[in-house]
Amino acid sequence: MDYERIAHFYDSYVRSDSDIPFFLEETKKASGKILELMSGTGRVSIPLLEAGVDLTCIDSSPTMLNIFRKKLQDKGISATVIEMDVCELSLEDKFKLVFIPFHSFEEIISLSQQCRTMKRIYEHLSDGGRFICTLHNPSVRLKNVDGSKKLLGRFPIEEKNGVLFLWSLENFSGEDKIVGGYQFYEIYDENGRLLSKSFLDIKFYVHDRESFESLSVDSGFQVESLYGSYSWEGFNEDTSPVMIWILRK
Repeated sequence: MDYERIAHFYDSYVRSDSDIPFFLEETKKASGKILELMSGTGRVSIPLLEAGVDLTCIDSSPTMLNIFRKKLQDKGISATVIEMDVCELSLEDKFKLVFIPFHSFEEIISLSQQCRTMKRIYEHLSDGGRFICTLHNPSVRLKNVDGSKKLLGRFPIEEKNGVLFLWSLENFSGEDKIVGGYQFYEIYDENGRLLSKSFLDIKFYVHDRESFESLSVDSGFQVESLYGSYSWEGFNEDTSPVMIWILRK
């Protein structure tokens, strides 16, 4: 997805922090260098860096990374931040832990690119290293995909003293296992006057438990754990909102 178009107000509506304690705890288990892929503007990265994690951050969006670097500068934090496509991951270091937060692996919709990315991640792990991949649970996520336009929320825009209205319209192709659609962004000032409108094409691949486990094993990984929440609860296919895969090299 082309986050360049909406990077300047991405942080206004992506504010979830429910996964932060999980990643803080999991990074404590890794004694060594840690790699975050698809880090965006640093929503997860910054709390980890503030906790002293030896973190390298990768993302393909230059604008998102510029915002991230500005945050680091403002906070007086240093980190290795690299612009790179995860499908072409190529670093000199090997890592004790690699993770992709916020279901972002699903944005790789090509099966061949998924395989390539998994193999590149495997090659960048040290022996015994772990890969944490977070995905939606399709049984739960697809309940909201019905082709209708939905209001996801209203979010304050501080620099404009206004509000962002975020809408979404999604459809699911069962044959391709892809959800496609649009997100619509409307920014209003404090008097309700429309300031700007934009949209983002969205497309993500829906992984079920069996297909992702097969992809993982074929890439050389062993499945260590599968959680259904950021509280380390066991995965329930009917009710768990997420699949959190812990894979080991």
